[in-house]
Amino acid sequence: MRVLVVFAILLFVPLASAAQLAFVGDESLRELPGSGTSADPYLLRDLVINATNDIGILIKNTSAFILIKNVSIVGENKRPGIILENVKNVRIENVRIIRCSYAIKIVSSKNITIVNSIFKGNLYCYWKSEFAGDADCKGGAIFADYSKNLYIINNSFVPHSYLFSNIYGVHLVMVENSTIHGNRFVDSVKCYPSAAFGGYCKGAAIYLDRSKGNKIVRNIIYLPSREGMEYAAEVYGMYIFGVNNSIYLNDFYGKEVPYYPDTATGFYYIFPRLGSENTFHSPKIVYKFGNTTFEGFLGNYWYSNKGLDNDGDGITDGSFLVDEYPLILSSENYEIIGLVKEDSVLNTSSPIASSSQEEENFEYISFLVVIGLVLISLWKRK
Repeated sequence: MRVLVVFAILLFVPLASAAQLAFVGDESLRELPGSGTSADPYLLRDLVINATNDIGILIKNTSAFILIKNVSIVGENKRPGIILENVKNVRIENVRIIRCSYAIKIVSSKNITIVNSIFKGNLYCYWKSEFAGDADCKGGAIFADYSKNLYIINNSFVPHSYLFSNIYGVHLVMVENSTIHGNRFVDSVKCYPSAAFGGYCKGAAIYLDRSKGNKIVRNIIYLPSREGMEYAAEVYGMYIFGVNNSIYLNDFYGKEVPYYPDTATGFYYIFPRLGSENTFHSPKIVYKFGNTTFEGFLGNYWYSNKGLDNDGDGITDGSFLVDEYPLILSSENYEIIGLVKEDSVLNTSSPIASSSQEEENFEYISFLVVIGLVLISLWKRK
């Protein structure tokens, strides 16, 4: 029996043109406490901001150091909480952003840190055709476009209610050299009316689009429960479209539910599911599992992986999806001691092959020297 999803909200397009607090250029920051240096940043703190009809905070075209701390922003899913555009050196710490279209929207910026913050129910929806009952939903908690050096660390992404969740936890488009570490993502999904399917669900805890060189480490992701819904869906723990991204020591919980298995629509841990230009394991490390120290690579924990660990190193004996080194237990059970040293890695490679190559090189150089001496001798005779 098809489960009825209640759509009890009016749907809006967030076209904000004003802000409660707006700062354009470094000059505009001088009214704030601080001097704009890394040791003494300009400070915005201890504020409660209503973002129902306006952007909460807008910062644009700045390079001075800014700290936003202990700020709460609450909206009605119409306007962004914070917009950072063409800025650098901003730290956002201990903020709560609830029911905004985007909690934090970052455009053409770098050196942005978001830490120890809570995001609840951030998204916006609109009617594509109200007459046909056809809607769509976008937005999310943290969205970044064409940016680099972002540090998203130890945050919590949770629903506000059944109707309001973060449709995307972290959504990066053309973002480079950034870190997503130690975050907790719960139920990143939104279901809405669809003329074609009756209803449609989409969302992702972490969504990378044309992004490269990023590290995604030690995050906990709870895949939303389908609970018998027959709607089509594109819901992922992680959607990774990019290259040279490193994904390891993450925990994926919940159950995958395919809708159209051939097109990978449904509720899935990861997409793409096979083949990737990214790395789903750590560098070679020394780690402790149980009471034993090991050396090797660590992947991710997948709740549905039922593989065995016959040698007791904490890694299941076979691969799982894109992961060649899936963990037998959640990542908290692995103590990282350090990276394997470069010279150790070289020493454990094939020394015989290396020695043989050196001998071949020496013989080749000796041959060239002999040929050179012969040519010189012939030239002198002329």
